[in-house]
Amino acid sequence: MSDSRPALTVNDVPVEWHLDEGDLRFAGLSSALFWTNPSLFWMLSPLVEEVGVDLFRLLVARSSSLGTDEDYRSLVARPDGAIEQGFLAWGRAISAAGWGAFELPSFDRAACTATVRIRNPWELRMQADGDLRWGCPFLQGKVIGIFSLAFARLCWADEHIDTGGAAPVVEFHVHPSERTIDDELNQLRVVRFRARQQELKQHMAEAAQQLRRKDEEVEQKERLIRALSAPIIQVWNGVLAVPLAGVLSRERAEPICEELLHRVKSMSATHVLLDMTGLSEVDEAATGQIATIVTSLRLLGAQCAVVGLSPELARTMVEVGISLAGVRTYQTLADALRQAVGLTRRATAGRRT
Repeated sequence: MSDSRPALTVNDVPVEWHLDEGDLRFAGLSSALFWTNPSLFWMLSPLVEEVGVDLFRLLVARSSSLGTDEDYRSLVARPDGAIEQGFLAWGRAISAAGWGAFELPSFDRAACTATVRIRNPWELRMQADGDLRWGCPFLQGKVIGIFSLAFARLCWADEHIDTGGAAPVVEFHVHPSERTIDDELNQLRVVRFRARQQELKQHMAEAAQQLRRKDEEVEQKERLIRALSAPIIQVWNGVLAVPLAGVLSRERAEPICEELLHRVKSMSATHVLLDMTGLSEVDEAATGQIATIVTSLRLLGAQCAVVGLSPELARTMVEVGISLAGVRTYQTLADALRQAVGLTRRATAGRRT
């Protein structure tokens, strides 16, 4: 034994430190030594929190069971068929690695049942001071794998944990079962997938509802903007005034026309005053929309008067072939209002006589 490679044997297991390589060999295999707590606990607990206890347990149990072929062949299986002694020999070997103290209180080869008790198992020591608990899936996977090989049939190991004594204890009750870790994993994945689907549906429904609310808010704001951009004012009984300002485009003119026709019908208005004094610009498409407004008002039985028509707008309408024949025009809103009110009064007086 060199100073760089000290070695010893514990429970028939050779342990050798390759200090020159920074390696620890346990039973001839490269190993690493970690504190169960905090090192291993801090390493594994974030994974448990991320995937959930159930999925984590099954994943760990499956992984640990994959290495049981070598465990069984090298230590458990014996020429004389004494599986009990072979399992306890395996337990003594891995107890040297700090896995816990293994016992086999019961073993029935004919019934394919067994009870495995492990005092002070490393997984429970690791979790002792933490807030998160997930049991002993690593040891469970080992027990399932070894006894499925020993009994030459599928087995399962039910886990029972007792932390009330001086040291924690886990017992595994082994029995025949068609249940496999892979089947359990697949079933859990299906359940989680369906739950995720339901969660996504719920999120989509909530998102759709929020979108509808946003659309309603946008629509309300657009209605408010339209109302503010071209307020329709009842200036007299049966007389509506629509002051237009700024730039009048087709996109802006269409909702004005729609709202105006609705108001004329709902209020039984007989006169509408389109005040264009404040317009700074009117595109060609909007010019045609003005003619549409005038024609539509006539069909509803309302007279339309145009106020403040600029020379530029008048020229544009002539150039595109739009005529306002039969439509009264006024320079100021006051003039138009006096005329409309006068006509309304005379119409009212005529109905009374």
